[in-house]
Amino acid sequence: MNYSKGMRFSGSSVASKFAGRQMQSRSVRSGEEKGGRMNTENHTWRGNPLQAIEWTQSKPMLNELLKMEHAALTVHAMNQGFEAEVVKIATEQGNYCLKTWNKESRPDVGFQYRLLDTMIKQGIPVPQPIAYGRNSGTASVLLTSFNGKAIHKVDSEIIAGMALLLSRIHRLPIQDFAGLPLLAHDFTQYFFPGIQHHADLQLVLTSLTDQMSMRQDRCIHGDYHLNNVVEADGELTVIDWTNAQAGDSRFDLAWSVIVMNILLSERHAASFLSDYRKEVPVTEEELECFEALALIRWMLLSRMGGVPQESAIRMKVALMMDKNPFLKTQVFAVITNHKKTWSGDGMNMEALFGRFPVLESASIHLKQVEDKHLEGVFEIYDNERVFTYCGMIPKHNKDTVKNMIGHFERDFLKKSRIKWGIFAAQEPDRLLGIIEVFDVNQKVNSLTVGYFLAERHFGKGIATAALQLLTGFLLKEANVNRIQAEVMPVNEASKKVLLKNGFTKEGLLRQSAIWSGKGIVDLEIYSLLKGDEEAATQHLRR
Repeated sequence: MNYSKGMRFSGSSVASKFAGRQMQSRSVRSGEEKGGRMNTENHTWRGNPLQAIEWTQSKPMLNELLKMEHAALTVHAMNQGFEAEVVKIATEQGNYCLKTWNKESRPDVGFQYRLLDTMIKQGIPVPQPIAYGRNSGTASVLLTSFNGKAIHKVDSEIIAGMALLLSRIHRLPIQDFAGLPLLAHDFTQYFFPGIQHHADLQLVLTSLTDQMSMRQDRCIHGDYHLNNVVEADGELTVIDWTNAQAGDSRFDLAWSVIVMNILLSERHAASFLSDYRKEVPVTEEELECFEALALIRWMLLSRMGGVPQESAIRMKVALMMDKNPFLKTQVFAVITNHKKTWSGDGMNMEALFGRFPVLESASIHLKQVEDKHLEGVFEIYDNERVFTYCGMIPKHNKDTVKNMIGHFERDFLKKSRIKWGIFAAQEPDRLLGIIEVFDVNQKVNSLTVGYFLAERHFGKGIATAALQLLTGFLLKEANVNRIQAEVMPVNEASKKVLLKNGFTKEGLLRQSAIWSGKGIVDLEIYSLLKGDEEAATQHLRR
């Protein structure tokens, strides 16, 4: 699912079960290019990453921050959302939040900057915008005040406060945003992208939207949940306005209630709804219909691997659907595997990204990495030797690695990268390593593969078996024509894995890439084409 046009999850804590994370931000890396230097143990920086950004519009405070150097300013990694990475900039005068969207995202940061100013004028507690622009990698950047930390202890006061905040937002008529046009997106395309591939869901969605007169008369947040509200000294602030638009406040409310019910508790969701309805009237029929829409969205995300798949959560969702009068008589397809017949000529994106592809052989399983695999993932990323020949740097902080697991999911939903955990068939939760595809190019019908193992599993043929399983899927089911890999010339072990799987060495790319921690490097390029399948089989038999 492409979240550049659809709804984005963000934040940390409760919604981290399905929200992307990563601790080290692109804005920080831009600072490194300009001379900023990182302390890898505590993830703080010396130098000023703000100087590496080309600012488009700013408040006077930015000038003061740009003058700061070294000890006067430190940068600390924070939890992340699907399409952006965030760091906290700490100074003696105050703290600030620097948000950097990845290159694939195309947010209107100027709109968000002006929207925050407008919200403040309307009395809505949001971060104070300081500046926006682009970093040296042309990624969009927004600098705001830092207004608190994620909420970790939820009580009735927090729930009531969140309900009141959302009701205040929804009471603002569109006319109050004069001079700042709020975009009015197509409801189905924005919140249900890809539903045309799920006829059962689309049929119910169409029926529901036909029954309700959809509105676009209020400003909606578009992603209001516990982790897009921060707290400091008892004050709540609403963050992450990426999805703000002119929309239907009833759906905004229903999605918040459904997410809170599923990931927190029915009691908290009921309390939130009750407090909200004291401020903004919503009829029971409206609520039931829009909760049905929210549940359809959850089901769509579930089929695409974008929400938790635990049996307890699936059971809770099933019970909620059974109680909903608009859904309890509906019959939905049960999706049990990813395999689909493909008759097209190009890459089968549905096989790759329609639902997370789980691949199995007699010895190896390739499946999605989840939070419960944290210890295994940390063992890999904490080891310097694992990344001796990789374009990544080790991660020695377990919280950082935990956040990265969410980023694996984010990249899959964006259809930009798939990271499989490599598991032993006999021990399906023992992580042996990671194998991935990225640089997906539909026009050329090609992609790139990479892999790395926990050190204790080096030299056991695991990478060879995992790559064999993956390439078989890519060539036959995903209909990929060209699979390529880039390897440092000194990485003999990785080259053997590729050759055993029938890859051909095409040549040496001299000083062709910048790899983290290694600078500019030479790379050997290997490829496997669809017509090379027989050669691959012969190599593996030897």
